[in-house]
Amino acid sequence: MAIAALLAAALALTAALLVFSAYQYRRQVIAEAENRSIAIARVLEEHAAKTLGIHASTLSHMEWMVDDLGWERIDGSPLLYERLRAMASQTPEVQSYWVFDESGRVRASSFEWPMRPLNAADREYFRTHLTPDDRIHIGPRLSGKIVREIFFTLSRRMEFPDHSFQGVAQISLLPSYFAGFYRSVLHGSHDVILLMREDGEVLVRNPLNAPDDRVDIGRFPELIAARDTNGVFRAVTPFDGVERVIARRKVPDLPVYVVYGTDVASIETAWRDRVLPYVLTAIPALGLLSLLGGIALRRSRQAADAQEALRRANEALEDRIAERTRHLDQALADKEVLLRDIHHRVKNNLQVILSLLELQAQRTPELEAPFSEALTRINTMGLIHEQIYRSTGVSAVRLDSFIEALAGHLTSFHSRPGRTIEIRHHVEPLSLDLNRVVPFALILNEVVSNAYKHAFAGRGTGTIDISVTEKGGSLYLAIEDDGTGSPEPEDGGSPGRRSMGMDLVRAFARQIGGEYHFTRGVGTRFELIFPQDGDSA
Repeated sequence: MAIAALLAAALALTAALLVFSAYQYRRQVIAEAENRSIAIARVLEEHAAKTLGIHASTLSHMEWMVDDLGWERIDGSPLLYERLRAMASQTPEVQSYWVFDESGRVRASSFEWPMRPLNAADREYFRTHLTPDDRIHIGPRLSGKIVREIFFTLSRRMEFPDHSFQGVAQISLLPSYFAGFYRSVLHGSHDVILLMREDGEVLVRNPLNAPDDRVDIGRFPELIAARDTNGVFRAVTPFDGVERVIARRKVPDLPVYVVYGTDVASIETAWRDRVLPYVLTAIPALGLLSLLGGIALRRSRQAADAQEALRRANEALEDRIAERTRHLDQALADKEVLLRDIHHRVKNNLQVILSLLELQAQRTPELEAPFSEALTRINTMGLIHEQIYRSTGVSAVRLDSFIEALAGHLTSFHSRPGRTIEIRHHVEPLSLDLNRVVPFALILNEVVSNAYKHAFAGRGTGTIDISVTEKGGSLYLAIEDDGTGSPEPEDGGSPGRRSMGMDLVRAFARQIGGEYHFTRGVGTRFELIFPQDGDSA
């Protein structure tokens, strides 16, 4: 009876372990699929934020170009057309740039000059901007009136100084560019990626499973409205009736979402593939266990007769086993010490390798000069995000601690042997909202970097003073150096060919609603004033 009960318990335990393992693997596979979907959705969000964000800034630059040239020069000269065409040739995702006046008539584009009579007053992106609103608008998929090519739009309202309607600046973006990128990040052949507007209209879908020249590829507001749990939810995608695990991300500051869906059937297949080897092993094991149990039952009587003799033999055997066990325990302890020592040495060796690689990177300066300006801007953005991270739970960044960190970064970045430039800063304990600290920081970076490069030519020492004060609801930024004087900020060539740094200063000052000017004396002084509060998008 005891042997029979033991056999039944062993079979039940083995089966229970198999079921429990299958359940655990199922949860693991689902969690992996959810985490992978969330991670890919974050990559898609970052791609959309960077790509569309850059073009949102370009719209402000287009408005500035219109203000700078005026409608008469735009109509009478191909200057704006040539600028827009040059910009379009450098951005593969852009089909064309367009500028419309208040009546909807095309005044300039990157497509042709002189511009044929064409009116966009019937387009959604134009009608939307008739109402005063400075937000970026993302339009639906359209087919061009000149070239029958599918695109979707990114547009912004342009205004005269009195805030009356001046027209619309619009960029036509190619869904095929986004679809090409999405193909590179698809994990499974049955997974799907969507780029959607806030109303659920699909701008890009990969795989499309429809003709490339089809304008309407679906509108699924339920995928936007669905509630998620820990960033994911399950839904049947309406365009193909497939159940998927869906991760959805809102692109910051833009009315657009990215959606990544993982086919549930592929998750089930992955789970079955992972569990199948264990099932194929467990079934023969259960059969073998049953066979051995039967043999044990038949021989139980024979074992009883030999039990006494076996007891005496066991006593001698136990003594030998105890001695052997002591040797094995000692060997195991020695091996554990050895493994810990090996692990410690491996970690030390890896640290040495990392240090050697860092030293080698510092000895390869060929790429430093061509990309130094871009590196300072990128590092400034990284510093901003570091401060945002440290300020988790608030909606603003402390300028005093941020400028202190930025000053240390710029001093370290621009330091050269035999040259000592000191940055002194006096910043009141003020805060700036997250939407405005980015253009503010880039203005600060451009001006200080310009002073480092130009103000101290032929000198080994110098001082740059930074101050930020508040008065009457406005913030005052002043940057002054005691150098020989940096170049005039607007003399980067003939009009229309200003330096990129000064174009950025002008664009970002406009973005935060500020005004700036340079004053040259013994050194150079830059002053910027802008409202502390308010929407500057």
